[in-house]
Amino acid sequence: MTFFQFINQTLNSSRSLILFVTFAGFFFVRTTLLPLSHDDYAYAFIWDGANGGNLDKMYFGSEEIETRQRVESMNDIFQSMESHYFTWGGRIFANGLAQFFIWLGKPVFDVANTIIFIFLILTIINLSNTWLKISRQALIWIFLSFFIFAAASLMSLFWLTGACNYLWMSFFQLFFLTPYVKALRSGEAGNSILNFLLMILLGLMAGWSNEAGALATIFLTIFLVIMCKARNIFRVWMIAGLLALIIGCAFMILAPGNFARLDWIYPNFQYTLEIFFENLTNGFDKVIAADCLALIPMFIYFLRRKAGNLTTAEILMLAFTVAGLLVPTVMLLAPEFNLCVSVPSLAFILVASTSAILEWERQHLKISLNLPKKFQRGISIALTSVLISYFLTFVYVDISIFNAARRQVRYIERNTHLDPIPMPIMPIRHRFEKIQGDRSAVPNLKFFAGITDNPHFYLNMLVAQYYDVKHVVATDD
Repeated sequence: MTFFQFINQTLNSSRSLILFVTFAGFFFVRTTLLPLSHDDYAYAFIWDGANGGNLDKMYFGSEEIETRQRVESMNDIFQSMESHYFTWGGRIFANGLAQFFIWLGKPVFDVANTIIFIFLILTIINLSNTWLKISRQALIWIFLSFFIFAAASLMSLFWLTGACNYLWMSFFQLFFLTPYVKALRSGEAGNSILNFLLMILLGLMAGWSNEAGALATIFLTIFLVIMCKARNIFRVWMIAGLLALIIGCAFMILAPGNFARLDWIYPNFQYTLEIFFENLTNGFDKVIAADCLALIPMFIYFLRRKAGNLTTAEILMLAFTVAGLLVPTVMLLAPEFNLCVSVPSLAFILVASTSAILEWERQHLKISLNLPKKFQRGISIALTSVLISYFLTFVYVDISIFNAARRQVRYIERNTHLDPIPMPIMPIRHRFEKIQGDRSAVPNLKFFAGITDNPHFYLNMLVAQYYDVKHVVATDD
């Protein structure tokens, strides 16, 4: 069965198709309305490791050092990522993608990002119950988990550099696992040269993605290979994929740039209990809370299941749950906790939750509220109305952000003769800030692209060079 046949079979219900298109459309609109910001401007230029890179380690003092060369070709990206690898960090696959899309233009990314989001959802469905059609309940649960439960969802789903590092890498991690899960569910596996070569390529892509997600993928792959071996469906491509996965992850984590950046940001770094508790209470707790909310269908399933041996589907539910929880657990050992890992963590968790929902339906399990049907329908309509209204608040604010950013770009273009160009506060609508939280760009965009009142701050310098002016400066006037 081809991937397109799978899409057709998955969405064979008109209502499921309408839901899918609606949520994908919402995702596309939000991606389109979010302007380039923060690190996007850093990756618009060839990484200059010899002069401190393109972020807050940039050296200043002369025109030659302060100037960065725009990315204008694939060769520029290769040169940039080579410098990045040795001076800043090992995520050259994700950040290379970011540079590629910034070079091609934001509209290209908007389309590509939506496609990858769709493919991630379909991969979650596929892993949950291979080649079976999806229910509306499971589809809604997946979308709500990403849009409402995920911590810092805007930064890791819609923002260009963040999406390439977390949304895109989550897709490659789950897509790599698909052949292993398919083999376990079907009880058989092919063994061709093409399978062998493809798994090496997919393994390198999944391993060279992001640190916490890659380590969770390695753990889960080892478990799946052991299960395949125990069930006499082990194939050579399985170990080839695993080795490629480990090699890709090792090249990323052991990049010289990781140690150079650590030494610069945290000189003589030593991991302490204070760091552990700081990460535990300022990041880990939020990601775990999102995971637990997304796991509600699985909790209910296991509370209602009859006693007996675990089925393959149930073993896979638990394995993906452990992998999902491993992502934020790994981050506890980092110098600081990055909330963006909530998306790769949720991606694993949602495989378990979606599988639980599909098992409900396969076993004809129902949860009764013991309420009159008319009352249940009223609750359903009210809840749907609230959710639609909530999602519309994001579009309302995003339009405000889009228009404000566009006006400020035009303001820069009209005032190229000024040095520096004073940039006023972004005129963004704040009325929904309390209910949107970090799911909106508002908290991160007081000033255009994140610039400050220091014209020599790295973002100010990069924004100025991007729009071919001398200096820009944030002002409250």
